[in-house]
Amino acid sequence: MQGNAPLVSVTVLNYNYARFLPNCLDSILQQGFRDFEVIVINDRSTDNSLEVIAPYLSDPRVRLINHEQNKGFVASLIEGMQESRGTYLSVISADDWVVSPHAFARQVEALEQNPRVVMAFSAYGLYADEQTLSFVSRAAERSYVRDGKEVFADFLLKGYPQHSGTMIRKSAYEALGGYDPTLRWSLDAQMWLGLCHVGDIAYIDEMLYAYRRHPSSMSKDPTALRNAIYELFRIFDWTFSLMPAEERRQKQWLYRKARQRALISFAADAVFSGNMRLGWQFYRVGLQVSPWETILQKGSVAIALRALLGAKLYDKLFRRAQPAVAEQATVSV
Repeated sequence: MQGNAPLVSVTVLNYNYARFLPNCLDSILQQGFRDFEVIVINDRSTDNSLEVIAPYLSDPRVRLINHEQNKGFVASLIEGMQESRGTYLSVISADDWVVSPHAFARQVEALEQNPRVVMAFSAYGLYADEQTLSFVSRAAERSYVRDGKEVFADFLLKGYPQHSGTMIRKSAYEALGGYDPTLRWSLDAQMWLGLCHVGDIAYIDEMLYAYRRHPSSMSKDPTALRNAIYELFRIFDWTFSLMPAEERRQKQWLYRKARQRALISFAADAVFSGNMRLGWQFYRVGLQVSPWETILQKGSVAIALRALLGAKLYDKLFRRAQPAVAEQATVSV
């Protein structure tokens, strides 16, 4: 790059993921698109992460920020954005990876062709390990470029893009004021919902990235889930406040639906994945936060029927596929 700013900046966040780093970094450096930098932030790992990272520093596109003290995911993420020099920004957790060698090229193409596009995301694979693909999460039946205000409802009601791999325009990121440092679990949702008010959203209906699913600390801590729900409520209040008063009044139905989904989404994911015990544990948290909003919604009926009928009979009667995973990328970092 010889001192010139790259078109794309990729922040790789790592904490004790030495065993995953080679797969992640190799998948980035093997991209056909070459005009990017990689900022690896090692957040005071206690494993051999530094030894794993060292050989990659011979590539001039890769630089390391090594923390002497652990700063946590949020602070590391914001630091990566501040250090990024590119026109477009992306974050990839060290345990995730890029599936397609054309991923960067496809996203950059979407951003370059339409200056109004502030965010480009794609379908992604949910993996248990590098060889085991559980399913592919798709946001739509085909690729699109749509007004962000139209996509806003999709994000709230159908689920958010995966944090790893979503590419955003730096000027739009700065227009929003960046990530909110006071958030802990859902700062990616805050960014996606905020960007919907700034410009157009591009979706690429190809599996470009892989998200590694493994047990999160939240699954063992109802208090963390409760705080995450309250955090989402705060994000909803903020993002709806960005609307003109009349539009906000017309979208009250969407605000109510978003709150309802937040209350049961983790429970639904667990139940439809076959983990009934965890699902009811999560459902109880929703009841504690807002009992009537949790009970009086169609999602609660679906959860109860799935638990009572089992997977085969439920799918036969209702012809419904397993719902998309409703977890936040930040939870598993």
